[in-house]
Amino acid sequence: MNIRPLVFATFLMILSLAFYACTSVEEMVMEETVREREEEQKTPQPRPAVIVKSSQVVVYNGKPQPISFSYAGEQDLNIVYYPSREARTENREGSPAAPVQAGTYFVRIRNSYEELLAEYRILKRPVTIEAAENQYAYYNGDPKRIKAGAEPSVPLSYSYYPNRELREAAQNAVKEPVSGGNSGRRLLTQSYTGYRRVERAPIEPGTYYVWIYFPGDKNHEAAQKNVQFTILTR
Repeated sequence: MNIRPLVFATFLMILSLAFYACTSVEEMVMEETVREREEEQKTPQPRPAVIVKSSQVVVYNGKPQPISFSYAGEQDLNIVYYPSREARTENREGSPAAPVQAGTYFVRIRNSYEELLAEYRILKRPVTIEAAENQYAYYNGDPKRIKAGAEPSVPLSYSYYPNRELREAAQNAVKEPVSGGNSGRRLLTQSYTGYRRVERAPIEPGTYYVWIYFPGDKNHEAAQKNVQFTILTR
């Protein structure tokens, strides 16, 4: 009996079954990959997050100071600074430029997913008057000036009084209570007369009670300092 045809037929059958099995496995893998991709598309992807404090405070430094925030990934952010809450609500008077001047700004930060709001304050910078509390000079017929400076540099005014009481009276005259019930007091900018002050540097020997002051401006706090100044004779 010739078994070769039977063996050959069996071999072909086995080969066909193996090919079918491989094809089936490959199709199953492809179907599984397609299902996974579909599931990924259905699953909501995490949105890029922007993190910003709702209230921030910095101090004036004469330079643009953008609000601080952090974010993940690459984002196209739109940041606008408004002078008031109403202006932000009505979307008017806004600017993308970081503010420089002291004041309160109302900020809107937007990306493709969300809108964030924040209040941003730039405080007035404190001023320190630097001057020795007791200063001396010798009489020679020329005006004598005390030595003083300020940090940061601001223009200072000087008033000279013949005694301490007159200086204190003048200082009290240019003060008023802070609004809102605060018991603190603030220095006003108006000028008062009638307290025998000498605006120009004195010439004659004697002791002068000097009031050095800076009235403040839109970006700097008011400041003052008292100095005792004596012109001596040789």
